[in-house]
Amino acid sequence: MRFTQAYAACAVCSPTRAAIMTGKYPARLHITDWIPGEAAPGNSRFHLPAWQKQLPLEEITLAEALKQLGYTTASIGKWHLGGPNFYPEHQGFDLNIAGGDIGHPPSYFWPYGPEAGSHRVPGLAERGQQGEYLTDRLTDEALKFIETNQRNRFFLYLAHYAVHAPLMGKDGLVEEYEHRPGANGQSNAVYAAMIHSVDERVGRILKKLEQLRLADQTIIVFTSDNGGAVHFGKPPATSNTPLRLGKGYAYEGGLRVPLLVNVPRMTRPGSVCDVPVVSYDFFPTLLELAGAEKSASRTATDGISFVSLLKGTSTLGRRDLFWHYPHYWNGKGAIPVTPYSVARIDNWKLIRFYEDGREELYNLDDDLGEQHDLAAKEPQKRRALSDRLDAWLKQVGAQMPVPR
Repeated sequence: MRFTQAYAACAVCSPTRAAIMTGKYPARLHITDWIPGEAAPGNSRFHLPAWQKQLPLEEITLAEALKQLGYTTASIGKWHLGGPNFYPEHQGFDLNIAGGDIGHPPSYFWPYGPEAGSHRVPGLAERGQQGEYLTDRLTDEALKFIETNQRNRFFLYLAHYAVHAPLMGKDGLVEEYEHRPGANGQSNAVYAAMIHSVDERVGRILKKLEQLRLADQTIIVFTSDNGGAVHFGKPPATSNTPLRLGKGYAYEGGLRVPLLVNVPRMTRPGSVCDVPVVSYDFFPTLLELAGAEKSASRTATDGISFVSLLKGTSTLGRRDLFWHYPHYWNGKGAIPVTPYSVARIDNWKLIRFYEDGREELYNLDDDLGEQHDLAAKEPQKRRALSDRLDAWLKQVGAQMPVPR
């Protein structure tokens, strides 16, 4: 099933990953920026709040919940939720390969970074070979885990570092895409090569499941932790057309992500769902699919199980969606990211910018690209969404930017 309105819990990586692991709003967790984030510019109106730089060990993670149901668990690839004491092996994972506090590798080619220091991809530099590509290596490690645990119930969290910067693709693929015409703003051959490698390696995982006769008993979820990074690389890495801007920003280009879910004997091939779902919904959804009691799968989470959508039997009913980013981020873009909060109620979307107190209002039904601000034309609608946003920020204990 393909979801056309899937959202990341945040427009940058670490908060979304925390939401996937816990089923909670990043604002409630106080993990609201990529770790460790950036300092506020000297000319900004606000100081940053004292936010969390790691996923607290007290939080029950998806891996811990699934272990209670008898699953063997593995985290392979990017983690980015705190230092060594907060690595996956301390958060319910039986196996951690390449997961640490870094958000991206210094290099996508072995040994993946400097010979020594904290910026290496953990555990991979010690064994490898010249020319080895990180996406391939992580896939190989995932295939080993699947083969080893083919007779067990397993949870594999395979989080490729690609397609995060630095933009580095395999030479043959880069050359192939350099000779293809770009379309819809997509003209970066290196980025295309990186996506090609991820796509190809996901295919290897699916093929292995078929070879081991596990495909008809394995749930597969494919998604991203934020929108495409439009300001990296020359030419720009990607375009999110028709969505506005990309990673880091409050607009749909920063928040909407791909989502494909396959549940054997449940999801119909080629099916499409237009109901909005968010990263924190994976926690209750996967626990319900794994057989957890409904009370257990919903305990202390903000997410809602969307199993009914996967079955094609119902909708989730009316639901308000919120985001909160009390931070600054340069993001290598011409338009710096400043603190904001977002509310989406039905098809109306409000964006509040704290730096200048401005609020923008869009009707996503008519204006998916968010080009026509209706705040002045629809003052009652703007106030209604603004009030709902205020109530939510208070309810979850959101940390606010601190005036200088």
